[in-house]
Amino acid sequence: MTRVPKGEDFLPKYSKEKVHDLYRNEENSKAQIRLLAALLRKEGMTLEQISKKVKYPLTTIGDWLRRIHLEGIERRYNIKQPGRPKRLTDIQEQELDDFLSQSPQKVGLPFVLWTTKMVRVFIEQQYGASYKNRQVRNLLDRLGFSCQKPRPSHRKANKKLQEVFKKTSSTKFNHTLTMDMRSYIWMKASFR
Repeated sequence: MTRVPKGEDFLPKYSKEKVHDLYRNEENSKAQIRLLAALLRKEGMTLEQISKKVKYPLTTIGDWLRRIHLEGIERRYNIKQPGRPKRLTDIQEQELDDFLSQSPQKVGLPFVLWTTKMVRVFIEQQYGASYKNRQVRNLLDRLGFSCQKPRPSHRKANKKLQEVFKKTSSTKFNHTLTMDMRSYIWMKASFR
């Protein structure tokens, strides 16, 4: 690890007055604290003294001053970290939203309603992106879907009457025949 010089050897291109002016005119609070540490180092203080004065850990002060000395005074600012790129592009997410707004049967799947696992498999087949179930739920929530749990059947329900109803009802209730009653399903939220 590089030793951080002190006094006039620290930031040789800048005078104490120039660092002090930068410190006074700085609006970013984090950068201002780093400039204060640099100013104190420029005045000849040790890292321990600076640490006590600005109330930050010794290693943090050492890291700040080392970066500022080696990379320049502009390193008083944080470098923006880009983070991990999205697995699906915005266009693919919009496409997925359109697919999920339809029933799985219209997309070519032999199911009636979308479940988390089914959406995960569909994304893998359609876009080649693998997700965990939790990320699929986050994605669906971001797209405006809400997770619904089908109502359980009542233990005292008359099964014979239900079968008669299923046989005599119109086709708009046929989705209840093929639905898995234990899985959560995804529906487009009406309030969004």
